[in-house]
Amino acid sequence: MKILMNVFGLFCACAVASFAEDAVDVFGFQKFYETKAGSVSWTSEHWANGNARTFADWSDDPDDPLQWSDSRGVDGEGYTVDGKGVMQMLGEGPRFHINGQREWASQKQFFLNTEYTAYFMRNDTGGKNYGGMVVGVRSGALGHGSSGGNNCDANTYYARFRNDGRWDFEKELKHPSSYYRSGSGIGKQDPLWGGESLPLNKWIGMKYIVYNKDESTVRLELYIDSTSGATPPGKWELVGVAEDAGLDWSGAEAGAAKIEGCKDYNGLENAYDAILKGGGVVIMRTDNDHPSYKFVSIREIDPALPIKADSTTSIRRASRRASDRVHDKLNVKYFDLLGRALPFTKR
Repeated sequence: MKILMNVFGLFCACAVASFAEDAVDVFGFQKFYETKAGSVSWTSEHWANGNARTFADWSDDPDDPLQWSDSRGVDGEGYTVDGKGVMQMLGEGPRFHINGQREWASQKQFFLNTEYTAYFMRNDTGGKNYGGMVVGVRSGALGHGSSGGNNCDANTYYARFRNDGRWDFEKELKHPSSYYRSGSGIGKQDPLWGGESLPLNKWIGMKYIVYNKDESTVRLELYIDSTSGATPPGKWELVGVAEDAGLDWSGAEAGAAKIEGCKDYNGLENAYDAILKGGGVVIMRTDNDHPSYKFVSIREIDPALPIKADSTTSIRRASRRASDRVHDKLNVKYFDLLGRALPFTKR
């Protein structure tokens, strides 16, 4: 009986371990929260499918298996993918939406409590000060100056590693009016690089986590990896946090108390709907520069389930497994394209 009990206990332990979520994403980078059960995640794995391509503004990435890539822009030239995992934004005002609510999408997903991870490279000088590595969550799909859209449906919390070397969170309720805050408080933008501008030709990681802390408060957490060179699992450092209970941080121009021209938002009486319900779309954007992105991962998370790795070693082991899976997928793709297997070396 004792032997049977020991065997049963071992079986149970193995079963639990098999259902435990990996501590890293598909690229091997550390997760902070577990993925929400039943949700569908988006990643940029298909940028590394061996098919170099360019797709224009207001068209789709034909290789996105979920059909969520909703490419938009302002006088833009579109987006180019090198087939090896990197996408470059082109034109003056690229706006790359990850929209899991599109009618023709193969699966649906509304992003509310979100963990966004990506690596970014600034390729040249210039660009607007407010451009750079910029991502917004909880946006409405047509709330940002889109043709036939509704500027009162912006509903976006941005995180920005700005070209001018500062960082902030930006809240927008009616496009294009907004207001910002950083670690120093509302209306402040703190330096990120010791007074220098955003570096060139350097892979910089951003992890941006936004979730409802309670029934009336949103929490924003922003992390940076500036030292690993985009090497899994990343070396994540906290940049800043903020909380918003609706009325204490205006989403109007210069922090004004009212959102003019939007009946529902005049006086911000109904700002809670925009905050707590959101629009479900993630936006990657910049202005007048042409940055590159890779290793993008967007997951709907369960804020009640932070991932607690046993040790740094366990994260590295999980990261290596994830990296091996990515390489295996590339091997299969190249086998299909070339009719032969290419050498594959595990790291």
